[in-house]
Amino acid sequence: MKLTRIVEKIRNNFHSLTDVWLFIGIFFWSTILPIIVKFLSLPRIMEMITPTKTNRYQATNRKSAEEKIIKFTEYILNLDFWIWKSTCLKRSLLLYRFLNKIGVNVQICFGVKYNQSMISKDSTSSIDGHAWLCLNGEIFLERNIEMAREYKVTYCFPGL
Repeated sequence: MKLTRIVEKIRNNFHSLTDVWLFIGIFFWSTILPIIVKFLSLPRIMEMITPTKTNRYQATNRKSAEEKIIKFTEYILNLDFWIWKSTCLKRSLLLYRFLNKIGVNVQICFGVKYNQSMISKDSTSSIDGHAWLCLNGEIFLERNIEMAREYKVTYCFPGL
């Protein structure tokens, strides 16, 4: 039965009202980020999504909150429906906001790389962009660290 699977998922993933609010917050921000990105400059976006105060957790609770933030973000972005699609930008912005909110001081970095394709007689070139997180100067929570290293950092927030 589909309803019992849904109830079981809720029971396994939401252990408190705080978990529910965290999920709703991530869902809310993942919904409005595509609109914000279209109309605001990057510095303005960073100003808007950077939390003004953090919730300091004890080490064990903070690790649990960090895992939930990652899990809820991945779940929502992997819906792969309408505006809930996983892009490096959206994933990095969401994780940046919510991890900083619990006191994990991550940076968000943006980079570019030059690609040249020799598929036809006329070679075409393009610039690709990527966004990722850093913690203590190291790439953090990136699915493919080597791929991220191929990009030339153009902007980090907060600055290096």
